[in-house]
Amino acid sequence: MAEARTKPAPKGLEGVVATTTAISLVQDNRLIYRGYAIDDLVAKAEYEEVAYLLLNGDLPDRDQLRDFKQELVKHRALSPFLRDLLAEMSENATAMDVLRTVVSASAAEDPAEGDNSQAAEYRKSIRLTAKLPTMLATYMRRRRGEQPVPPEPSLGHAANFAHMTWGEKAHPRAAEIMNAAFILQAEHGLNASTFAARITAGTDADMHAAVTAAFGALKGPKHGGATDTTMRMIEEIGSPDHAETFVDKGIERKYIFSGFGHRVYLTEDPRAKHLRRFASELAKGGPEQAKQFEIQERLVRAIAERRPKMSPGAAAKVNVVNVDFYAATAYTFLGIPADLGTSIFSLGRIAGWCAHVMEQHGDNRLIRPESEYTGPVGRTWVPIAER
Repeated sequence: MAEARTKPAPKGLEGVVATTTAISLVQDNRLIYRGYAIDDLVAKAEYEEVAYLLLNGDLPDRDQLRDFKQELVKHRALSPFLRDLLAEMSENATAMDVLRTVVSASAAEDPAEGDNSQAAEYRKSIRLTAKLPTMLATYMRRRRGEQPVPPEPSLGHAANFAHMTWGEKAHPRAAEIMNAAFILQAEHGLNASTFAARITAGTDADMHAAVTAAFGALKGPKHGGATDTTMRMIEEIGSPDHAETFVDKGIERKYIFSGFGHRVYLTEDPRAKHLRRFASELAKGGPEQAKQFEIQERLVRAIAERRPKMSPGAAAKVNVVNVDFYAATAYTFLGIPADLGTSIFSLGRIAGWCAHVMEQHGDNRLIRPESEYTGPVGRTWVPIAER
């Protein structure tokens, strides 16, 4: 075996500090955006304020917020080129494939393509943040066989998404809950998709390339996708009375309990309680919702009761209820199909991705770690006739 130049990093780079950032702090039971606790932001802020905070470093004053909102409104509409591409793809493609592709294609009409200056990237960030909800709402309606609803300039970011998605049929609390969800998912340190964006930006690739890379990473079920598998798990359990037996059998067969576990949060995911509250309140809307929420609650209790008896490895995989667990039911109760949970996630995270790309380009160095070679050495070429 070749001698490694340095001690190899832990598998998955767990615990490795790869960069510095002023954007967010992620610690056990603690999430901070630019110095502000997530609990304060989700309780008091509009998503536009949080997006401004992530992109600029400070909360906006009244005039700055007005101007920022006006810029978002101005850039919500899609060009004929993007509308046609989205319509063509919506026939068969998944939401994540559509968003990734249409975001990438939007570089073709970027007036500052190739300009990685802070001012140009800030404008790109606004355009991407503004257009992404239009892309997803259009996809959702086309998938249902409905015509797209154009953006409504008088509505805020989350309310406009609800309007474009459901029109007059929107749940009365859709805008409120979407606003909170976008804030909770807006930023989360050096997660896989953000790291992918920063690695891409580190090559001096532009904002669109970096965000496209982030979409590619987010599509993976180990990063996104737990809302879909959580709802399938709830449906498989079927009844609150089956939760304990389901957990016992799951432990025996090493089942992966969707919506549980986190690499950083060891005792509590600070985002989960907010979505649990929404799921709990929306569950009062009917018997099926009440049953699904009760299955979740019984499942959480059953896993907590059995966790002390699990092996350390198994216990670590269900150490906390994560943000996706109650997002699954909250979204479902609003009328969002579970397989679209990851794409909803991206509508909030776009501001965080863009902030990280700007930060990377602001003091850039190519991200190029080493690897430890574990293959053979000293082999001798053998002509093909002798192999």
